[in-house]
Amino acid sequence: MHPAEIAQRLAELEHHLDGHVRYLVHAAQACPFGGNRDWDAVLARYGQSHDPPLKRLEEAQAAGQSRGATASEVRRAAEGLSAQAGAELERLLAPLPRGPAGAVGHPALDHRIAALRAKLSRVPDEVGAQHAANVRPPQQAVAASVGSVFANAVATAKLTPWANVKLDPARVFECRACGAPQQVELDFHCRYCRAPMQG
Repeated sequence: MHPAEIAQRLAELEHHLDGHVRYLVHAAQACPFGGNRDWDAVLARYGQSHDPPLKRLEEAQAAGQSRGATASEVRRAAEGLSAQAGAELERLLAPLPRGPAGAVGHPALDHRIAALRAKLSRVPDEVGAQHAANVRPPQQAVAASVGSVFANAVATAKLTPWANVKLDPARVFECRACGAPQQVELDFHCRYCRAPMQG
C-alpha cells in the first residue's frame, strides 16, 4: 500500500472517529435523567452494557445532573469507541511491514499514526469532560446567577412607584364606615373595621 493511500485511510479513520465522538456526546446529553432505551442502544453499539435503573438514578442525582446519561456509562461507551477505532487502526496497519516499535518506516506516517493513537487514548477523558459540562452547570455559575438576582432586586428596589411618594401630613383620611382616622401611612383600610378610607 502506497504511503499516500495509507495517509488517506488514516484521515478517513480520524474523521469517522470525530463523528462518533460528536454522536456519543449528543446522545449522552439528549437522553433523560440517568438514561433510557435509546441510550442503552448507544451503549450496545460500543460494546457496553447499561447499569440497573436505580444505580443510574442514584449516580446522576449524586453528580448534580439535570439530564443525560451517567458519567460512568458515558466513560464506558467512550472507552468502547476508542477500542473499536484502535482495532480498526490495527487492521489498517496489519499488512504493512513494520520495523522496531511498530514503525512503518515512513517518518510522516509514523508521526500521524502516533498522533492518532494518542488521540484515541484521550477520547474517554475528553468525552467525559464534554458530557459533564453539558449536563450540569458549574457551581460558580449557579452562585453567580443567584447573586445577580439579589443584586438586581436591591438595585431596582428604589425604582418602585411608591418609593419617592411624599405624604402630606395635613391630609387626614377617615373611615367611610366608622369614621376612625387613618392609623398607618399608606394603609387605606380602617384598622378597626377594615372598610376603605376616604380623604
